[in-house]
Parts: sequence; structure tokens; C-alpha cells
Amino acid sequence: MAKFENRYGVRKIVYKQKCRCFCPIGKTDYTNEFTVTMEPAEIIPDYCEIDKFIRECLEGENLVIEEAASKLKKKLAEDVHPSWIMVESAVNDASHGNVVVMV
Repeated sequence: MAKFENRYGVRKIVYKQKCRCFCPIGKTDYTNEFTVTMEPAEIIPDYCEIDKFIRECLEGENLVIEEAASKLKKKLAEDVHPSWIMVESAVNDASHGNVVVMV
């Protein structure tokens, strides 16, 4: 994943993106509304590369909400090494009630 030196002193990044997945439990498609909140250290991510990861590795996959959020968090933590990171997925179109998961 492309990344850049944090020479601007960025202290907090909030990134939002949507992603459709298929729930293997509920047997239906659903939409993750991701909100990534991170406190970068020396590196900030290329947001287009995050979009690409979501599109190529999560979109359309058989994943429960928790797994989708966890995979995104793991990728960012490994590639960008933030001081702190949380990935939230809000889902309001699944076969169950509205859910917000934070990992």
C-alpha cells in the first residue's frame, strides 16, 4: 500500500467508505458503512489504496460484519502502523436489525 511521510503533523484521520458483502449466516448481501479512525504516527496512507483494498479484497466476499471490519483494520495496521486505529462498520440493510461493530 502506498503511504507518505506525515510531514504535516496530522494527528487524526477519519476515512469513510462503503462495501457490499455477502453474509454466510443470513444468506443475503449487506452493506458495510466503514468509518476508520486512526491516529497516524510517521506515515499516512494513500486513501486511493485503501479504496483499492476494499474493492479487491472485501467487496462481494462471503464475510460476516466482524470479519470484514477486522480484515480492514489488520491491513491498515500492518501497512501504515498507526499509533491507534479503530474500524467501525455500520450495517442497516441486513436480514437482522441495525448493527454497529467496532474493532
